[in-house]
Amino acid sequence: MKLKNEDKLLIGGGIVALGTIGFLYWQKKKKEKDNDLLLDDIPEPPNVIDNPTPQAGASLDRNKVLSKGSKGLEVRELQRLLGVNVDGDFGANTLKALQSKKGVVKISLASYITTKPVVNKVINAIPTALVVPKVGQKLMANMDKVSLFNAKRTASGVYFNDGTKPFFKNSLNYGQYIGTFVASKLGGQYLIKRDNVYYFVNANAVKAY
Repeated sequence: MKLKNEDKLLIGGGIVALGTIGFLYWQKKKKEKDNDLLLDDIPEPPNVIDNPTPQAGASLDRNKVLSKGSKGLEVRELQRLLGVNVDGDFGANTLKALQSKKGVVKISLASYITTKPVVNKVINAIPTALVVPKVGQKLMANMDKVSLFNAKRTASGVYFNDGTKPFFKNSLNYGQYIGTFVASKLGGQYLIKRDNVYYFVNANAVKAY
């Protein structure tokens, strides 16, 4: 059968259209394949750990001041030195052991080595030029601006100077009442009692009357 010119044009247009659709489909598939290859080349991000566990051999900060509430490797080392349970948490037991052994409430690992242990008895270490008062004897300041320091008691009954001053007075002047003598302590200090509270004062800053 002889085709008319109009039919030939329709058939030719259909073939061109099919070819165009096939070409576009092939381009789409090729692009998707290329994208998949690119995604395969992107490395996965490494796992991020918010709170990494310290590795063995991690260095210690020996100058870090440790006190109740501190945590970490330095606390574990301090607990090992004190001979208490090692858990890395500076709690009541660690504090009690530190007060008993060193007479302080906070310390660094570096100063732990150099700090002398607490002597669990009263030692008369007052210079021989001074006459040690009798227990219960009243003391007064023999100079101006005499400071008192708060005395803290450990579980073993030993008092130590915590380095802080009481709120009621920053200093006392010559002739003012200091308190009553309780004991002489290592380091040239007197343990005194004032208004039923214990304090420390430098022995050379007071005298009995």
